[in-house]
Amino acid sequence: MNRSYKNYLKLPKKKWFDPYGDDHEEARANFPPNIVQDDWNYLVNLWSDKDWKDMCEKNKISCSHNLIIHITGSKSFQQRKEEEKEKTGEELGRVQLFEVTHVKANGQAINEHTQEALMAFKNFTTQVVEGSLQMTEDEMFMEVFGPEHHGRVRGYGDGVTPTELWDSSSSSIRDLQRQLKEFEEKHKENDADLQRQLKESEEKRKESDAHLKILEAQVNRVESLLAVVMKKLSPPELAQSKSST
Repeated sequence: MNRSYKNYLKLPKKKWFDPYGDDHEEARANFPPNIVQDDWNYLVNLWSDKDWKDMCEKNKISCSHNLIIHITGSKSFQQRKEEEKEKTGEELGRVQLFEVTHVKANGQAINEHTQEALMAFKNFTTQVVEGSLQMTEDEMFMEVFGPEHHGRVRGYGDGVTPTELWDSSSSSIRDLQRQLKEFEEKHKENDADLQRQLKESEEKRKESDAHLKILEAQVNRVESLLAVVMKKLSPPELAQSKSST
């Protein structure tokens, strides 16, 4: 594991857990400012567990260089990835795949190193979701494990090469870019149609307004003519009315 993130959990343990000895409740009450209470409670339980401490002692005397141990057995990571995709219908990200292939049914990893890596990933992911950190999953792996070894990609198991992975990713990106371009072109077409319809509606409205003004002028003219006619007819009618009386 990258030294900085190996120390990510080692330093809090040394400063906020070890000084309290067996007084775990006191350690629980005095948690580091950069770790939330729930995560700290988990770490206190983990570090105070007898089986865990025994396992840590074994790890200290182990000469194995493979400190990150998966739980997939004879299954490849790609098989587990496909199984999860069939269950959920979604493609697992790199961090999710690491968790699926390194966490036992009881929610814990095989050893301390793997568990610390999982905790580091969880911390990164939480910060990204909260918006306090901008980091891709590839960058998370780089921070936790350091640079990739030549010809391998951590978290994908044996048989997956950088060329295969990045070519596949590049192809996916190109597909997304193509879809985005098609969407933008369709949007432009729809926008042009809408603008055309608005223009036609505006022209029809102007025609209607002009026609209405013509009708109003005709009505006014008819009313004026009627007024003139009525005025001319009024004197004889009045005279006839007087003679009849």
